[in-house]
Amino acid sequence: MRLEEVIKAALGEVKADLVILDGELVNVFTGELEKGDVAVKGDTIVCVGDVSDHIGKDTVEVDGEGMYVSPGFFESHIHIESSQITPTEFTRLCIPHGTTTIVWDPHEIANVMGVNGVREVIREVRRLPINFFIVIPSCVPASDPRLGGSGGVIGVREINELKGEKEVIGLAEMMNFPGVLGLDADVVAKLKAAKEFRVVDGHCPGLSGRELCAYIAAGVRSDHESVAGSEGVEKLRRGMFLMVREGTASKNLSDLLKPIVEMGLDTRNCLLASDDKSPEELKEGHVNFLIRRSIEEGVEPVKAYQMATLNPATYLGVDDVLGGIAPGRRADIVLVDDLEKVHVEKVIVGGKIAAEKGKLKLKIEDFRYSDAMRGSVHVKQEVKPEVFAVKCEGNKAKVRVIKVEEGSLVTGEEEAFLPVVDGMIIPDPSIDVLQVAVLERHRGTGEVGLGFIKGFGLRSGSIASTVAHDSHNLVVVGADWRDMAVAVNRIIEMQGGICVADKGRIMGEIPLEVAGLMSVETADSVIKKRRKAFNAVRRLGCTLHDPFMTLSFVSLPVIPFLKITEKGLIDVKTQKIVEVVKR
Repeated sequence: MRLEEVIKAALGEVKADLVILDGELVNVFTGELEKGDVAVKGDTIVCVGDVSDHIGKDTVEVDGEGMYVSPGFFESHIHIESSQITPTEFTRLCIPHGTTTIVWDPHEIANVMGVNGVREVIREVRRLPINFFIVIPSCVPASDPRLGGSGGVIGVREINELKGEKEVIGLAEMMNFPGVLGLDADVVAKLKAAKEFRVVDGHCPGLSGRELCAYIAAGVRSDHESVAGSEGVEKLRRGMFLMVREGTASKNLSDLLKPIVEMGLDTRNCLLASDDKSPEELKEGHVNFLIRRSIEEGVEPVKAYQMATLNPATYLGVDDVLGGIAPGRRADIVLVDDLEKVHVEKVIVGGKIAAEKGKLKLKIEDFRYSDAMRGSVHVKQEVKPEVFAVKCEGNKAKVRVIKVEEGSLVTGEEEAFLPVVDGMIIPDPSIDVLQVAVLERHRGTGEVGLGFIKGFGLRSGSIASTVAHDSHNLVVVGADWRDMAVAVNRIIEMQGGICVADKGRIMGEIPLEVAGLMSVETADSVIKKRRKAFNAVRRLGCTLHDPFMTLSFVSLPVIPFLKITEKGLIDVKTQKIVEVVKR
C-alpha cells in the first residue's frame, strides 16, 4: 500500500480488511502478555490496541478470545532438501504449524546443480505465500575436489551473481573454519565478497578461545553447530547469535539451553533452528515444536517466542517489517490456544487466513521444474554386477573396512579377511562385511570408488541412494553385486532416489527426481514410500535406526575417519586416497 493509505487505515479512516479481537498479545518487544486487538489492511498491521473504529461492513472479524496472538514463527536455518519434499510441499506442511518465514541454505541443491539450481529454487520460493530468505552456500564443493567431485561450484563469481536476487540475504554456514583461520585464499575471498551482507552464518563445532575470536572477527555472526552448553555460552558472550538446533538428525536444544537458563543469561541472541527435518516429523510440528521444547527446558514462555520471532528478525535485519505485532509490520500472525504447548489454532499470512485447526486454507500451485533439474543422474550405461568387484590375487585378502556406528557420522576403520574367487574379493555378510561403492553421477565420468563396510547388518540385498553428502554421487551398499546393480540401475531409471533390492527384485523405492534429492509427490506419498523402504531394509537384517541417513554420510570425506568417494577410500585424517587391500 501507499504510505498515505497506511496512515489512513491506521487512523481508522479506511476500514480494516481483517481484525483480531480480544486476544492476549505476545508482546515480543516488551516481553509481556498484553490484552489487545489487531487491525490489518492488505498485508500490513495498521493498528494494535482498540480497533473498534477500524471495523467496517466488509471487515473479517477473528475472535481472539482465549487465544494468544503471536508474530509468525521463523525457521532460522534449514536445508529443505533433507525433508525429501519440494519447498512448495514443505510450505504446505509448515504453515499450519505457524511458520511464516524460512531461512534456507540450499547447500545440497548447489552441490548437485550449482548456481543454476539455486536460481531455479529461488524462482520457486518467490511464488510461495510465506517469506523465504536464501543464504548462498559457502562451501561448494564441501571437500577437496581431488578426493571427490560434486556437480556444482559456488565461488566468488557465483556469490556475486546471486547477490542480485532479492531473496538472497547472506552467506550460508562457513563450514571451512580451518580455511578461515589458515587464511585460505578462496575462503577469504568469499568472506570479502560477503562483507556487504548483514548475515554470514557460521559452522564451527568446538571452536573456542582466540580461534573463535578470529572466526568471529572474520565477519561470521552466528553458529548452529554448538554441542556442549559451555560452547554455546562462550559464543553468546562473544557476540554471536546462537542457533539452538533441534532437528531430525541433530538434537542439541536441551544441552544448549540448560546453562543459559541456569545462569539467567539474556536470550536476545538465541534463535531456534531445525537444520534438517524429516517429512514424518514435519507433519507433527515445526517451529512450534521448538518453542514448546524451549519452554520445557525452562525458558520463560515469552522469551521462547522471541527466539522464534523478533530475535531472528533482528539477526536478519528485517525487524522493521517482520518479527513482531506492531503497526507497519507484515501481518504474519499465529493464534495459539495454549501458550506453553504452542498448539496452533489459526495462522494469518500476509493478512490472509492461511490455516485453521491444522488445515491449510490456501491453494498453493505446484512448481514446474526444468528438465535439467529432473535429469541429474548422468550414468551413461547400464551398470553390470562386475563393476563392483575388487580384484586381487590369491585365495584370501586383508581389506580395509569402513565401520559405521549407530547415531554417529564418524566412521571407524577395521580390517577383515575376505575370500577371493576368480581373482575377485567377495563380501561376507555372515561377518557383516558388505560391499560399498560410489558412482560418479554428475558428469558421466564413469568413475567408481570401491570398498567394504561393516555395521549395516544386511544378510542379503542392497541399498542405493543419490542422497550422499555433500557431493551427492550415487552410493550403494550390498551383500552381493547383482542386487547392487539392480538397485543402482533402478535409481538411474528414476533419475534419483533411494532403492532397496533383494534377490533381483525391487523391495522398496523413494523416487527423488528433483536433483536426486527431492520428490515432486506429496509428503504423505513420500512418507508412505519411506516407510515401505525402511521396512524392507529391516527385513534384510539391518537394525540401524535410519540406514538411509547413515548411508548418506559414508561418502563425506571431511568427517573422520575412513570414507569413500568415487575416487576410492579416503583417509580423512591425512586427506589421502588409500588402497582397499592391505599389503
